[in-house]
Amino acid sequence: MKGFLLLLLSYSVLAFDTLWIPITIPMRDGKSLAGDFYTIDSASVKPVVLIQTPYNKATYRVPSLFLDVSDTSGFWNIQSYHFVILDWRGFYASASAESSGYDRGLDGYDAVEWIASRPWCDGNIGTYGGSALGDIQFKTAKHKPPHLVCCVPYIRDYKTKYSDYYYGGDYRKQHVEAMSGLGFLTPAVVLAYPTYGPVWMSIENNSDYPESIEVPILMASGWFDHYPGDCLRAFRDLRERSHPAVRNLHRMIMGPWTHMGVDKANQGELTFSGAEDFFDDYVKLFFDRFLRGADNDYEGTPVIQFFQMGEDIWFSTEDWFALGDRRDTLYLSLSGGLSDLPPAAPSGYDSLFYDPRDPSPSYGGACFNPLDTTVVVGPVDISDTIESRGDVLIYSTGVLADDLRIDGGLRVELFISSNRLDTDFAVRLCDVYPDGRSIILTDGIRRARFRNGFTTGELLSPGTVYSVPVELQELAHTFISGHRLRIVLSSSDYPRFDINLNNGGAMYVAGDTLAAVNRVYTNSIYPSRLIYTQSSLLNAGEGISQRPADFGITVFPNPFNSAVSISAPSGAEIGIFDVNGRLIAQLPAGGSGGAGFTPARNDGAHDNERDGARQSEATNVFIWTPDETIPSGVYLVRASSDGRGGLAPVGEPDSGRFVAKRIVYLK
Repeated sequence: MKGFLLLLLSYSVLAFDTLWIPITIPMRDGKSLAGDFYTIDSASVKPVVLIQTPYNKATYRVPSLFLDVSDTSGFWNIQSYHFVILDWRGFYASASAESSGYDRGLDGYDAVEWIASRPWCDGNIGTYGGSALGDIQFKTAKHKPPHLVCCVPYIRDYKTKYSDYYYGGDYRKQHVEAMSGLGFLTPAVVLAYPTYGPVWMSIENNSDYPESIEVPILMASGWFDHYPGDCLRAFRDLRERSHPAVRNLHRMIMGPWTHMGVDKANQGELTFSGAEDFFDDYVKLFFDRFLRGADNDYEGTPVIQFFQMGEDIWFSTEDWFALGDRRDTLYLSLSGGLSDLPPAAPSGYDSLFYDPRDPSPSYGGACFNPLDTTVVVGPVDISDTIESRGDVLIYSTGVLADDLRIDGGLRVELFISSNRLDTDFAVRLCDVYPDGRSIILTDGIRRARFRNGFTTGELLSPGTVYSVPVELQELAHTFISGHRLRIVLSSSDYPRFDINLNNGGAMYVAGDTLAAVNRVYTNSIYPSRLIYTQSSLLNAGEGISQRPADFGITVFPNPFNSAVSISAPSGAEIGIFDVNGRLIAQLPAGGSGGAGFTPARNDGAHDNERDGARQSEATNVFIWTPDETIPSGVYLVRASSDGRGGLAPVGEPDSGRFVAKRIVYLK
C-alpha cells in the first residue's frame, strides 16, 4: 500500500507541472498585449493555436495544472500543438493597452505574425474560441494575416445587427446588461437607437465582410443559444461569399446546447448524451487537417451537421435553409387547443391580462447572464413558473399519435386587439411530456407598435384588430408520439426582454405603467396560428450523420497489475514509453506480436466507448504483458500511423497521425 501511495503522489506531481510561460506581444501602435505561451517543450517547432480572450488569460492556468499532457485525443493536444492565450487590448493583463475604438482585428493580425516569427512556430497558426472569442477571430481573419491558416469561431455571427439588441423591436435587456457587465458596451448607447435607422444600417454594412475571409472556418452553435438563426445565416454567407478557394472547406455544427454549454451532455433538465464532445471531435479533425496536414478525410465530412432533439440523432445537410421544404400550420382554438383544422366559427377570442408591474418572468431557453448564477437556462419545465400564472394563454395539441418533426424557422401569426396604445406579445414554444412537464424549446416577442417593421412605430387604436407576427428561432426538434406541442402566450418575458409600459409614450424611460387587457382572436375571420417548417428530405433518410473517424486507442484496465488490453486502428504502430521517453516495447505496423504483445482480436468496424475513447476504424486489440524487468510506474502508450517503420521519440514532431494515453502499472 505504501508503494501504491508513493506512486500516486508521483503521478500527481507530474500532472501539476506548469505548462505556461508569460509572453508579451508588441502591437503596431507601440503598445503590447500580455499572453501565456503553453508548451511542453519550447524547443520543439509546432503549429500554434491562438486564443484571444477578454475573460482573463489566467483562467486557463488552473485547469492546465490538471491536464494530462500525454492525452492527444481532445482539443488540448499539447503534444502536437503549442498554444498562446492572449488578453484583449484593454482587458486584464493587457489593460494598459486600452485604446478606445481600436480595431482589435489588427491586434489579431499582429499577434499571428509575431507568433509566426518565433522559433517554436512552424508558420501554421489557427485560432479558436466562442462568443466574444469568436468575434475577434472573424475580425482577425478579415485582415488576412499571411500565417493564419484556419479559424474556429463558434456561438457567434460575424455581423453586428439591430436584431442583436432588439428582438421583434423589443430591447434585449438581460443580454445587453450582461454584455455591459462583461465590459463590452454601454446600455445607454444601445437604448439611444431603439428603431432601425441609418446608424444600424451603417453598423451592419461595416460588419458585413465574408468576401474578406480567405481561410477555412469551423463554426458551431446551439438550439438554446442566443442567435442560432444568425449563426446559420452567417455560415451560409461564408459558403456563398468567402474566397472561392475555401468555400467548400467551411463546416457548421448545430447541437442541443446553450450558449455556455457547447459539447456538454446536460442541458437544463435534459441530457443529450449523443451530443457530448461532438464539436470537440471535429475541432481536432479540423486542426489536424489544416495545421498539421493530416490525411484524415476532413473534406469528406458533411457541410452542416445538426442534432435533431426529441429523436436525439445527428443529421447532415449542405444547406440548412433549403432543408425545410414544407410549411405546415396549427391553428389556435378557443378551447386552448392547437389543430391543423382552421377554426369554423366566425367569432371568438381569448383575453390576455398584462400588468407591467408584475411581468411574466423569463425562465429557461435562451436566457443569458453569466454574472447572475440564479438565471436558469436551457430546456426546463415551465409549467409551475410560467404556465401556472394568470397572465398567460396556453394552446396545446392533443397527444400526438405520430412524431411531429420541425426543421427550420417558426412564426406565430396573431390577430390581436388591445385597450392600450401599445403592448407586447411573447411566445414560448414547449414540448409537453407524458408526465406533464412542459419543456421550453425557444421563444420570441414582438412589440405591437413595430408590427409592420422596425423603422418607425405605429401605435394601436384601442379595439381595432391587427396582425402581429412573432418570429421564433430556427429549430430542429421532433415532438415524439405521446407528447404534445404547446405554445404559451403572454405580453411579457422579463428581464430577457424589457417591459412595455402600455402607455404608447417614449420607450425605455421612466413613466406611468398601465395594465392592459389584450385579445387574441381565434376564429375563421382572424385565425391566429403557428406556422412551422418540415423537411421531406429527412423523412426520406437524408444525411444521417456520425462522429468523425477517430484515430484513437483505448486501454483497459487502467491502472493494471499484470496485463493491459490496448485497442488501436489496424496498421498502427504501438509503442510503450517510460516517463523519460525511452521506448521499452514496440509493436511494428501490421505486426502480430513482439516485446510482450499478444494479439487478442480484430474487431473490424469497432465502436468502443470504454475509457472515453471512440473507435470507428478497423481496430486490432492486443494484450501487453510487461516482463519481470519492467518496474511499476507510469507509462505512455502511443500509436502512430506515420508509416516510417518506427516511432519518433516522445516530444519530437511526428509527421503522421498519432495518439497517446497514460497508463499506470502496479505489480
